[in-house]
Amino acid sequence: MKNGNNINIEEHPNWYYDIPVMDTLILGSYPPHPDKRNYEFYYPNKRNHFWRILAALYTNYQLTHFDGSEAVQERKRLMEGMKIGVQNMGKTISRIGNSSLDTNISIIEYNDIISILKKHPELKLIILSGFSAKSSTYHGFCNYLKLHNIAFSAPVKPSHGLSFSFTFDKREIKCTICTSTSTATKIKLESMIDKFKEVLRFSV
Repeated sequence: MKNGNNINIEEHPNWYYDIPVMDTLILGSYPPHPDKRNYEFYYPNKRNHFWRILAALYTNYQLTHFDGSEAVQERKRLMEGMKIGVQNMGKTISRIGNSSLDTNISIIEYNDIISILKKHPELKLIILSGFSAKSSTYHGFCNYLKLHNIAFSAPVKPSHGLSFSFTFDKREIKCTICTSTSTATKIKLESMIDKFKEVLRFSV
């Protein structure tokens, strides 16, 4: 749906995939514009480093598909093997043009992260991918916690590797801030892998 000044109102596709066991939940902000998607699932632009990073951190897992439904199934198997869930913060957003930058996206309504926490008592770690813009994952998640009256103490100046925690259903959940996996960050894939290796319990 379009609004004035080339601002589009968008609803998040129904992509959420609930894996049986979820030790870690990785949150992003919002998918790129449909024109920039190679398949209908999270991080659908094949230039984004996200899935390559996870595959590099998981023993002997090779990505072979980068388009269509086969790519989706391949990434779901990777999530199951690593016990890592994926979701985005934005359920409804406004976007300037077809930009994928968080600076050009505003979250109007959030996805239901609380339901994921309730369904997975084994969940111990949340990774927040991206922290610079006001609509980044980090800032969106902090706003989400405030909306649900969940107490937390986040870093004043967020940066990669910093952590904070909050208590939910009498258990402590750790949140770690990570660099965005977008190629817009100008960080090479090898460096990205090293950065995520620091915060995930997998080794190359």
